[in-house]
Amino acid sequence: VIDSIAREIAGEMGVKIATRCNDETLVRRLYHDLTGLSPTIDQINDFKNSNRLGKTDALVDRLLASPEFAERFARHWMDVARYADTVGYALAGKERRLVGSERYRDWLIKAFATDLPLDQMIRLQLAGDRIDPKNENGNLDAMGFLTVGRRFLNRYDTIDDRIDVISRGLMGITVACARCHDHKFDPIPSSDYYSLLGILQSSEQPKDGASPLMLVDKAKPSDSPVFLRGEPSNPGDVAPRQYLTALRAADDLPFHDGSGRLELADRIASPENPLVARVFVNRIWMHLVGRPIIDSTSDFGVRTEAGKMVPVLDELAAEFSQHWSTKRLIRRIVTSRLYAQSAKARDLQSLRLDPENRLAARGN
Repeated sequence: VIDSIAREIAGEMGVKIATRCNDETLVRRLYHDLTGLSPTIDQINDFKNSNRLGKTDALVDRLLASPEFAERFARHWMDVARYADTVGYALAGKERRLVGSERYRDWLIKAFATDLPLDQMIRLQLAGDRIDPKNENGNLDAMGFLTVGRRFLNRYDTIDDRIDVISRGLMGITVACARCHDHKFDPIPSSDYYSLLGILQSSEQPKDGASPLMLVDKAKPSDSPVFLRGEPSNPGDVAPRQYLTALRAADDLPFHDGSGRLELADRIASPENPLVARVFVNRIWMHLVGRPIIDSTSDFGVRTEAGKMVPVLDELAAEFSQHWSTKRLIRRIVTSRLYAQSAKARDLQSLRLDPENRLAARGN
């Protein structure tokens, strides 16, 4: 389906789809994209010389099952999660190492190796304390998504960093822009920012928890007032802990279960959320095809250019939100005709009409 959609889009622009690449190019492309490693000469020759039907599918399945695949795509996610091993700049001999950061890295590798569905990955990264409170399955380490980040002297700056990774990292929404005023372009009022601040402010890292990365709900969660012009010393109206205004119904009730992190996770990871699948698929497409469909991968706001290939994103995201399997999504893309295109344009006219290859009419 994505091949026919892409071909139709290119055809409407007068661009011809490139011919298929040769087997040597394809096997190199698959190894690099799925494992980050080059194939050996023997592996290249085995693929080139094979007459087996479905040899590409078989190679893809083998690479997806390899430990290198899990490490490769965990690494991609670590970029989204602003992963770090240290707290950054520190004085007076203060310990710079982020205790337990490697546990989040290892959890991610296991999650991609076992093809943990993305919706469950999100729930565990935001509210693992409610799902695996004793760390019996190691899922408290998933909360490094929130806690393995920069630490600031001002606690509100640390919370701001966590709001940013939740909103931009998972949904492509720049909620942090509403810290001091309503968002200038997107439908995100300041009250949305302080709703999320209340959720995170009602959470804390216990000193003796089962994981050094975990958060737990405070005994007495509380809402936050809106800080006028971003100043805590200048409080305005109270912002209830609840979901974003643009993505909830007018009669939705505020969160009431502890801090509200689990309820927030459930709303974000819902197949009814129009953004999570689209943001994730766009990033996966970028890693596999060479450029994203939407250039600003963490900003899907109204000022962001949609691009010509959005119908392909629609198709992939709609299916992905029904199963949430990263490996299934990747398999669908890399076994497509589009993925196996030559990097050489079909003709000079196609190159002139689409010099930046925004129509994905040739390989990158």
